Amino acid sequence: MSMTSEAVLGRKARWANIRRETGRALAAAIIALGVAFVIILLTSKAPLEAFNVLLTAPISRPRTIGLWIDDVAKLTITGLAFSLVFQARQFSMGVQGQVYVGGLAAAYVALSPIGATWLAIPVGVLCAMIAGGFYGFIPGIAKAKLGANEIVSSLMLNYIAIELCNYLVRTQLVPPGSGVLTTNDFPATAVFPALVAGTRIDIGLIFAIVAVLAVWFALYRTAWGLKLRLVGHNAQFAEYSGIRSTVIMVSAMTVAGALGGLLGAMFVQGQSFGKLTILFEGGLAFEGILVAIVARSRPLAVPVVALFYGYLRQGAQLMNIRTDVPAEVIGLVTAIIILLVASSFSMPGRKFFARILGRNATPAAVLEAGK
Repeated sequence: MSMTSEAVLGRKARWANIRRETGRALAAAIIALGVAFVIILLTSKAPLEAFNVLLTAPISRPRTIGLWIDDVAKLTITGLAFSLVFQARQFSMGVQGQVYVGGLAAAYVALSPIGATWLAIPVGVLCAMIAGGFYGFIPGIAKAKLGANEIVSSLMLNYIAIELCNYLVRTQLVPPGSGVLTTNDFPATAVFPALVAGTRIDIGLIFAIVAVLAVWFALYRTAWGLKLRLVGHNAQFAEYSGIRSTVIMVSAMTVAGALGGLLGAMFVQGQSFGKLTILFEGGLAFEGILVAIVARSRPLAVPVVALFYGYLRQGAQLMNIRTDVPAEVIGLVTAIIILLVASSFSMPGRKFFARILGRNATPAAVLEAGK
């Protein structure tokens, strides 16, 4: 078989895989929404109204659209951070802590004399990424040099970062005697400018798009990305090939930490806050695990998953405000989606329709037979 034929069949196999994974995700979402509707039907006094709010409220007004897109940008960054460590077959849970140290670093820049200059945003973002990268490096080097479990160490570092941020906000960064748990508003020069006036859509969205392209390029167009994927696929084989798997693993966790730090800056310097407050992240960083799992740790799939999950997330919050259904219902929806997508679940009827359409042989099978 010629190289050209192999390339064509390879592309067909990739598109077949994309269609299959998309079908799995859509089927999982439909099933999960069906279960949610049954629960709403049993618990709400006005189930149809509640379900309608869940499905339509995020696009009902420019303000809610802004909330949705702001969530999408943040979910994309945290999804990318988890995707990087998952690609390296690591299970660091430290993104949340990296968000807090990144937000803290950005806040110190914004509240310093630099905050009143044009350097406030670039320096704030840079310092946040450095702080987050260092916080990602710690559990990575601890595993490489000391054999520490990265799940335990990263989780413990999360608590340290959260409590450190809370302590500094309460004791150093709030106005003396104010009794509040938030800093003064940042200078306008230190707050991300809005892309759409009157909404929370700011340049954090641009950062998210650039991050997606940068992570994709790093993973699939650089030697470092190839080594990282080889280490994730088979670390022992990678070692035999001369790849220092510990170095790759530590670097992946450091880069993921830098993304977490960027997310911290997007929180505190974005239109949603424009200041530092305790517990500002609200648990969103951990939701990147869902995004990464459903996207199968593929960078270009992460924003697509974030788009749909962010919609459900905002719909659930608005449903909680406007109806008698608690927002926790969406937790059940996401749990079902994870279980179905992460398992061997396949879209119902796929084999039946394939048989009808005469698609019994996949491009991958044809390519294998041709060899």
